[in-house]
Amino acid sequence: MNHSEAATRRTFHVRDGEAHQFNCTDGDTLLRAALRARVPATYECNSGGCGSCKFTLIDGEVRQVQDAPAGLTDRDRRKGRLLACQSVPESDCTVSLLVDPDDRGLPVPARYEGEVMAARMLTHDLREISVAVDAPFLPGQFAMLRRPGGEERAYSMSNVPGDGGMWQFQVKRVPGGAESGFFVDDVAVGDRIEVDGPYGHAHLKPTGRDVVCIAGGSGLAPMVSVARGLSATATAAERRLHFFYGGRAARDLCAGEFVGEIADQLAEVTLVDVISDEVPDGWAGAHGFVHEAVAAAELPDLVERDIYVAGPPPMTDAVTRLLVRELKVPADQIHYDRFF
Repeated sequence: MNHSEAATRRTFHVRDGEAHQFNCTDGDTLLRAALRARVPATYECNSGGCGSCKFTLIDGEVRQVQDAPAGLTDRDRRKGRLLACQSVPESDCTVSLLVDPDDRGLPVPARYEGEVMAARMLTHDLREISVAVDAPFLPGQFAMLRRPGGEERAYSMSNVPGDGGMWQFQVKRVPGGAESGFFVDDVAVGDRIEVDGPYGHAHLKPTGRDVVCIAGGSGLAPMVSVARGLSATATAAERRLHFFYGGRAARDLCAGEFVGEIADQLAEVTLVDVISDEVPDGWAGAHGFVHEAVAAAELPDLVERDIYVAGPPPMTDAVTRLLVRELKVPADQIHYDRFF
């Protein structure tokens, strides 16, 4: 889809009698075009995995980014449903698209070409990258990164908005992953990468409640951002933070630096490091899975806190099952974006 074609195409959104008309340019998917037009379409992963952005094509043609995205079931396909995050309009279209009015007012995602200003290794396979993007986002949100000639991947910001005109990312190397391998091993200061964002709903909520952050692996970044955001609120001195972080071995753990930097701004900060596999001699921390450490902590006021979760899908599934089914935490106090 070339730029001249894209500029002339329009997409129509229709749902429950409410109609919106907006442009879809530069090869954007239906989802991204809607969000850029401030239409609060429902979504989570923006990558085809979760199925939250299902829609019905009433009229027109769309091209699929992935032929068989994981977020569509066989039943969805039989019913003619598609994913807005995987559909690029090839003509004027009319669609039935779910929206969430509560999402109005979030920062509008846009494309940027950002220069890498700094990079450092946090662990043997986790690298922090600072990219020059001077635009707002909410603590806990993510962006889509693309290297020249590469494919897009979703990575969360780890800093807070207005932090020197930077968006900071923490990228964990995935075995055999070309994209993560580039960002961990090859990207250099001065390189330019494409950044599209911000996206995500698991951002810090202005509720005034104390907070629990639960992270595993690459889920550290959004939880660090939420914790930093909490420490920057007007009520920080009255707020408490419990931060759980899990890794396979001691060499995977690096949350202490980030939790320690905000400890003086909050009323109380507790860090629980968890190792699932290789326990070194003298290890006094928790051993097992992160959700087991959360259960063992027996926080007496857990049901009164906002809880943020980020990490591999098996971890987030185990944590949310524990919180909702066993510990009876209200679902609207649990915040996470699903990635697959």
